[in-house]
Amino acid sequence: MTMMDSHRSNFYEKRIGPDFLVYWIRVSSFVVWLLLGTFFLITDMARPEQTTFFDRLFDVSRRTVWDEQMMVISFIVAVVLFFFSLLSLIINTRRLKRKTDHISISLVISLIVSTLSILLYIAYALNNMSSLY
Repeated sequence: MTMMDSHRSNFYEKRIGPDFLVYWIRVSSFVVWLLLGTFFLITDMARPEQTTFFDRLFDVSRRTVWDEQMMVISFIVAVVLFFFSLLSLIINTRRLKRKTDHISISLVISLIVSTLSILLYIAYALNNMSSLY
């Protein structure tokens, strides 16, 4: 038995369960999916309404343009999702010290989706702004 082995046998493991960063990454992955679902739901509510057979039969008018107020709410959710995903991804990359640590794919996906949605909203807003003049 070496000196190191005898030292390890007297060692008491102080780490119980996952540390705060691992807990943050797990919780943030869940929150990211909630925000992403909220974003898709609000965006779906903002899009123009489809005209059905009964709408034509009873001459019911439907909204044919995007709901601007819902689009603004969707944009705000996308911005919150972007910054939350970015912060969580930065925390996740700081925690890559053990063999079992990995980058959360949920955070990467949400960062990409939120970035694309922000860019699409800006393009939509600029397009509508130019049509006003």
